[in-house]
Amino acid sequence: MDDIHENQPGEVLPYQYEPEVKAETSEESGSEQESEQSDLSSSEDEIHAEFEKANAWRLQTLSWCKCGHCTLSKKAIECLCCHEKALEYDEYEALLGQTQTQGVNCLTTHQEFRDNMLSESVLKIDVCRHLEENWPLSDEDLERIHELYRLVAYQRCSRWIFQILERKHRRPFPACVYASIRKRFASPDGLCTHFKYACYHERP
Repeated sequence: MDDIHENQPGEVLPYQYEPEVKAETSEESGSEQESEQSDLSSSEDEIHAEFEKANAWRLQTLSWCKCGHCTLSKKAIECLCCHEKALEYDEYEALLGQTQTQGVNCLTTHQEFRDNMLSESVLKIDVCRHLEENWPLSDEDLERIHELYRLVAYQRCSRWIFQILERKHRRPFPACVYASIRKRFASPDGLCTHFKYACYHERP
């Protein structure tokens, strides 16, 4: 407020000398957000690289497997047993407890896992929904239908274990979970994309 009322020449009006706030342009805002995201991504990359380096021994042996259903992977982040995850997350501990009451020792032998994550007839509904939401798909995409089954199986498994996670927040599954789903819905070439955090985009 640069002008003072003519009847109040000596009075200081509210907010008269407040500093002006410079309006931030969308370009400046976008640039700052990109910079922050880039810094965060770089920091996460370093943490992930350190984890992979410190746990590289897991790529050579299954001595860490306690359930008997794990397989070796190309990334250390996937080389963890469901029994180890149970020590890290309460959700795994609860499900593992239910599994053991059924007389078995691995999360992937839990009846709910087998019924909901490995059943093609159950997953077909989610696959059809994905196709409907992303139609039209190329012939190449349709040929990779096994990838869609793995994708929806992972999504259902995440909800089964964690119920609801924050947007763009992911947690790796135990090796036995990856092994079971990848075996059930295997690619003809035997290839699959491994776990990446939410700052990345990947195929299942």
